[in-house]
Amino acid sequence: MRKIVVLGIDGLDPQLVRQWINEMPNLKKMQEKGMWGAMKSTVPPTAACAWTCVQCGRNPGSYGLWNFTYRDDFSYSEPKLVSSIVRDERVDCLYKMLPKMAQKVALINVPASWPPSRIPAGYCTTGSMTPSLDRGFTWPGSFKDEAHSLVGEYIINAFEAGIDYGKMGKDDALKRIYDMDAQRFTLLKHFIRQKKCDYTFAVAAGVDAVSHLFYRYCDEKHRRYDSDPRYKDVLREYYKWIDKNIGDIWEVLGNNTTLFIHSAYGLQRLDGRINLNEWLVQEGYMSLHEYPVEPTAFKDLKVNWPKTKAWATDCTGQIYVNLRSREAQGVVEPDHLDELLDELATRIRDIPDEHSKALNTQVFRREDIHFGAYAQYGPDMFINFDECRWKTSELVGYGKGKIYSYDTPYGADDVGSGMYGYFCIAGPGVPTKGKVEGVSVLNSAPTVLDVMDLEIPEDMESLSLLDMIKEEKAPIAHDREGKVQSRLEALGY
Repeated sequence: MRKIVVLGIDGLDPQLVRQWINEMPNLKKMQEKGMWGAMKSTVPPTAACAWTCVQCGRNPGSYGLWNFTYRDDFSYSEPKLVSSIVRDERVDCLYKMLPKMAQKVALINVPASWPPSRIPAGYCTTGSMTPSLDRGFTWPGSFKDEAHSLVGEYIINAFEAGIDYGKMGKDDALKRIYDMDAQRFTLLKHFIRQKKCDYTFAVAAGVDAVSHLFYRYCDEKHRRYDSDPRYKDVLREYYKWIDKNIGDIWEVLGNNTTLFIHSAYGLQRLDGRINLNEWLVQEGYMSLHEYPVEPTAFKDLKVNWPKTKAWATDCTGQIYVNLRSREAQGVVEPDHLDELLDELATRIRDIPDEHSKALNTQVFRREDIHFGAYAQYGPDMFINFDECRWKTSELVGYGKGKIYSYDTPYGADDVGSGMYGYFCIAGPGVPTKGKVEGVSVLNSAPTVLDVMDLEIPEDMESLSLLDMIKEEKAPIAHDREGKVQSRLEALGY
């Protein structure tokens, strides 16, 4: 029976891999032995959304999570926090499927895995959403002591609780990031060698953390570029260190084990933010009882709902319409919904940057890209400003005409999630194919099952990578997924 190790490297960017590949000999060797390329993310490219698609092979409408908060009714907010419980209630991920096929499973630091998923005869160590070690971070609970004996005090998150990561000492933060990922790699090798798991899925989050703190030092095009020589090569050195660990993992794999590396999105420089609620207020789509005296988060705004047509949430370009017969104080007639969405799409595409330069903006209607039991609760519109180099902010209070900033309720940032991650797969049964085009996060789960020679469920929406190559088809299985093909093609899958 074939085994597989999936190493998720959060935020690993295909452009930076290409730039530094000659300094990453282990990944370069994997590329030469197997298949690699860019991996298209979800809309929006957020952790809870994209890493769930990776594990279930289905679009976000099937489980209704677009970021780390969500709604499951038609309230004027996203009041609930994502957890493994809600995900497990809504969709079957690989860690639920594989034990039923007599496969031994281990998860390490997978986003939205708290409380630790109860995997029959398997293991789970949770990730950054874990409130504290005292609340439990392993399944089974008894594995906690074993984990501590292997790695010491488990680091839940690179950034210490209660401390703004932007204000941490950079050298202290960098050491903690290295220590955190080193723990993940130690546990990964333990599950491969000692626990002999059939499917091990670990997510190393250090690239994401280092990018947030140090990207401005490595990219001279960054609007906040800092030429401080102490930090110029920090991100590149981290990529090289990740490559060293890839080599270490490759050394402990058995002859029947495939290594599948990927990120669910890349991280790229952030050029700025469009204050989307500010724009909606200024253009008359959103009404306030009282305009704030300082930049204020959406939850604290005094919205005049009977005079509001649309509002925005989060920082990834999500707009809801205040629809009559759906929202409690809805004002937009259902017959006028298409007209309003068309109008918003046209006007949003015309928003330039702060220097009046055109942005390459994509606008998606939810019904064109997301479908399933929970799609109805999602945003009505999603926006990628300038291929995600501009994000959005929900803050209002900058003043008339001021729709540009770098801020969110959580502070400023150096990077944003991009539309494409990276993948590379090599090992038993994987052909030496080189670069492969047209791959998305929806190909990941069926690829795992195919490599393990297990049946792929009918509700998975794309082919495995092996079938893409073997049958020389587009990444949609036409006979199995024809009913959803047009919607997926709208996203380029």
